[in-house]
Amino acid sequence: MIIILTQCFPSRVGGIETLMYDIASNLSIKHEVKVLADQHDASKDLKFDKNNNNFSIFRFKGLKFFRKRKKFNQLKKICSVNKIDAVISDSWKSLELPINFLKENKIPIISLAHGNEIIIKNDNHLKRIKKILEMTNAVVVNSAYTKNLLTKISENLKKIEIIYPGVQSTNNITEQNIDLNNGNPTLLTLARLEKRKGHSLILKSIFNLKKIYPNIQYIIAGEGDQLENIKNEIKNYNLDTNVKLVGTINESQKKFIFSKTDIMVMPTLDQSHANSIEGFGIAYIEAAQYGIPSIASNIGGTPEAVLHNKTGLIINNLNELDESIKKLIENKQYRIKLGQNAKIRADNELNWEKQIEKYNKLIDNFQ
Repeated sequence: MIIILTQCFPSRVGGIETLMYDIASNLSIKHEVKVLADQHDASKDLKFDKNNNNFSIFRFKGLKFFRKRKKFNQLKKICSVNKIDAVISDSWKSLELPINFLKENKIPIISLAHGNEIIIKNDNHLKRIKKILEMTNAVVVNSAYTKNLLTKISENLKKIEIIYPGVQSTNNITEQNIDLNNGNPTLLTLARLEKRKGHSLILKSIFNLKKIYPNIQYIIAGEGDQLENIKNEIKNYNLDTNVKLVGTINESQKKFIFSKTDIMVMPTLDQSHANSIEGFGIAYIEAAQYGIPSIASNIGGTPEAVLHNKTGLIINNLNELDESIKKLIENKQYRIKLGQNAKIRADNELNWEKQIEKYNKLIDNFQ
């Protein structure tokens, strides 16, 4: 049996939420899986859980202290009557309470590391991270960049394994239409509405490029604390007919939007000073799966998600954004070729069948 401890899980929307679900779903092909997750929205979580038949989900609500305590009690209950092959946590934070219990009971522990959560804030924070991760049997990271961050925290980690996030087959997903403007070309950013995702920068580029491509369309999918700022910028740039805010989208809507998209654009900003980095960038490989090239910044782990001049373009200077977008618009054959390369890589190297083999191998080696 595999137990997954996580604060991040659907129905809540986000890259880590999707990742933890995909890990649970794919591990359940070979193992019995139980997920112990925080409850975020009772009605949405209930609906999501009812539609899941692959593994068991336990939800925990209330203040963080009580959620952690309830989750720990459930963990102990499951461990008392089952042989546990491994416990996988979404990050070191989910292990703070149960780590000693797991070590005492010789239960193998895998912690994931994504980037943001291992940025050191102070000495006490460093001690907490170091203590937990040094007690794990393995840490799975999403990029070589994140691995490098970890090695700066501790040289005593038992094992660090790079396993890129995977992509699920979309063959069985039915498209669900969304009302979009009939633009040409169409650009997309699929991300939380956060400063570091670069929406403001893209809007400025759309304003500049509109003079050349009056029918250009920019779709912004996601929600977040920058929504009002983005709305104001759209108004100030007079881009109401060129920009479409679609909010949070499901997989069926995502498939429809990708079918209308020419270029994925997410030039992440360096916000490491504000404890915010891009460890990999799942949205880039989601676009790749649909044959869409991406434009990304040379920041964090994004050059591992987007291979420059092969599956997209990496810009070293944010001033290069306008020209990079223009390059992909003007040279259709080049754009199509990058998209084809991106899809081949997603299908052959980043599919979940291959990624989950690496998790299974890791777990098997503990036995």
